[in-house]
Amino acid sequence: MKKIILCVLLASITLFAEDSATNYKSGLLLPPNGPAIYKQECASCHGEQGEKSAFKQAASVGGKISPAIAGMDTDKVAKDLKEYRYGSLDKYGYGALMKSVTADLSWDEIDSVAKYVNDLK
Repeated sequence: MKKIILCVLLASITLFAEDSATNYKSGLLLPPNGPAIYKQECASCHGEQGEKSAFKQAASVGGKISPAIAGMDTDKVAKDLKEYRYGSLDKYGYGALMKSVTADLSWDEIDSVAKYVNDLK
């Protein structure tokens, strides 16, 4: 019985460790990981390399298109992300969406993402 419980415990720990390794968790006492945050929160709209104009399909219904973000100035990206987080920026009409994406990020995490975006040149 002890062996079964030990095996189940070991298997659940392994599954938990594997799952947590694939997703970045904001707020943990870990160094900010700009590439991981970008991949998890930004890449689906902005592209793996920041090459996409987010929501390009919105143009077909009269929406606005954001520019590709690869290589943007680090300070500008950080400032915009922090303003989105506060809800004081609604650039291109995506303020609510960007606020939800940035809501759980710390300033250090935002700075790390901004540096990563700049490095995507």
